[in-house]
Amino acid sequence: MSMRERVYRYTDAPMTWTKAIVLGTLLWIFMIATLGQLPSVIIYKFDQYIAQIVNFTKGIPGVNAEGLNTVQIKIIRDIVANSVQMGILTGMLIVAYYWQKSKAKRLGTKGLQDPVKGYMPGK
Repeated sequence: MSMRERVYRYTDAPMTWTKAIVLGTLLWIFMIATLGQLPSVIIYKFDQYIAQIVNFTKGIPGVNAEGLNTVQIKIIRDIVANSVQMGILTGMLIVAYYWQKSKAKRLGTKGLQDPVKGYMPGK
């Protein structure tokens, strides 16, 4: 049995509530670490090397001879940190979407299924 088949056999099996809660908790911890901590590290590093960044910007065409000021560097720092954060979030959402689509194709499910059917009157 190939590795791909073993992974599919494991991921396509129905999930218990316990496994879902543990997996959700681990996923939540991973998301907090990447979406919360990584931008914070970027901001910290930008602030740590502000003098080097000012010196670096002196050689960029179109920038004053003095380089960027600290307010401009803070704006760039925030743009970079937010772009990294949103890029990671968007990547995670795209991976989850295509994983779900491929699983639906493998299992042969079509569209939304109504799990409430039979439990509510009139359905």
